[in-house]
Amino acid sequence: MHLRTRTAAMLSAAASLVGLVGLAPSVSASPSPSASSEGTYCSVVVERVRPGEKVSRVKSRTCSDDRTAVARNKSAGTLLMSWYQDAGFGGGLTQVYGDYGPCDRSGYVLDAGLARYTISSFETYNNCDGQQAVLNDGQSAFYYYGYATAYVGDRANDNIGWFKVWDAL
Repeated sequence: MHLRTRTAAMLSAAASLVGLVGLAPSVSASPSPSASSEGTYCSVVVERVRPGEKVSRVKSRTCSDDRTAVARNKSAGTLLMSWYQDAGFGGGLTQVYGDYGPCDRSGYVLDAGLARYTISSFETYNNCDGQQAVLNDGQSAFYYYGYATAYVGDRANDNIGWFKVWDAL
């Protein structure tokens, strides 16, 4: 499929899902009540997974159409992961920060939230060299290793529900 056709199809599908996402219950344990979900560039700060919970709690989420707004949140924690809307690290960007430092063997479990239908590539940082991406069906999983994945693959493209990231070394 040509890039323009694929992009148009993706935007059309995303637009039709926006209403459904707003109606669906949040998978995150505790999203920030003051968080904005609007904008192309987002910054999310999460905690480690607490005992008895499945995903890391979201402490804050801010989004903007200004890419520099994402960079301003660097003091919020340790950068764990960047999710990109397009293959090759392009398009919209969500940066995820950990409130408890870099990845260790336990790592973090990151709910993709509103980005779950738009992740095509990603980068990880600060010892998060092991990644498990679970698709929106909640069952199919893909494993990635290293710090940069320029394309998640056809089946995972725009279909990642959550990531587990950890120090695999």
